[in-house]
Amino acid sequence: MTRGPRSVRLLTGHRRPAAARSAYRPGGPIAGVGPQTWATLNVQGRAVGRARVVTLPPAQLAAFRRRVWAWRLLLAGWLGVTGLAGWLALRWIGPAGFACLAPMVAALLLLVWCSIVDLREQESELWCGR
Repeated sequence: MTRGPRSVRLLTGHRRPAAARSAYRPGGPIAGVGPQTWATLNVQGRAVGRARVVTLPPAQLAAFRRRVWAWRLLLAGWLGVTGLAGWLALRWIGPAGFACLAPMVAALLLLVWCSIVDLREQESELWCGR
């Protein structure tokens, strides 16, 4: 178990100066802030009411959901083709056949990255009202 910097200071006999120690006590001095300005720093903001609710047009929301499902189906299909190719490579070629899967896995990772970027961009455009 390691000790933190505070424990090391206490074990080695290092102490903070008196001015620094008093600043950490309740009611201790705070540099640059006098008692008359302390009350103005703790001012609570006024209540602003309920948050604005953004409603999306149903047509745009449906188009976004279709796009999400299109990406999901594409990725699931490519994952299925990759799995089938891996099974066939293992069955017919043996363990050396897994080297043939490297381009397919690279394409799958590229498709995942493209889907993430595309859906994030579409969602931001949808919520910003473009």
